[in-house]
Amino acid sequence: MLTVDFLTENFAGKWFTQISTYLLKRKKHKLNLKELYILVNNTKNNSFIENNSDKHVSINVCKQELSKQLRIHKVNYLNTKMEINFKQIENNLFKVNYTIIKSKYIYEEYIYLIHNNLMFSIGILKNKYNYNYYGVTITSYIKLKN
Repeated sequence: MLTVDFLTENFAGKWFTQISTYLLKRKKHKLNLKELYILVNNTKNNSFIENNSDKHVSINVCKQELSKQLRIHKVNYLNTKMEINFKQIENNLFKVNYTIIKSKYIYEEYIYLIHNNLMFSIGILKNKYNYNYYGVTITSYIKLKN
């Protein structure tokens, strides 16, 4: 079951990430290594995500919105509004859809929890109108000790 405690236990903390991105049309590969700190908070009104910087993400969750699916709204530093649907498929498998409002793109990501300190994700960037694929992202997350 998707709960705030589950999100805190499995996603909150300091992570080392390796992000491998491949753009299909350009046939370009890019590799990024970085540390990421994820914080999960309870909120009374709406669920939302804040990017405090490139390395800090706060996930603010309203308990009333928790179920098998969590809808989150995000505004990034470019003032782009984004809707995020976080859905639990299995106990350790999640599907996350990122829809940029007023854009033709959708990013679909599958996150697989191996253990409390190890997870992988596969993401696909596509056109939300004709479903053409633009890129693939594979990310590994290793939790660091605090």
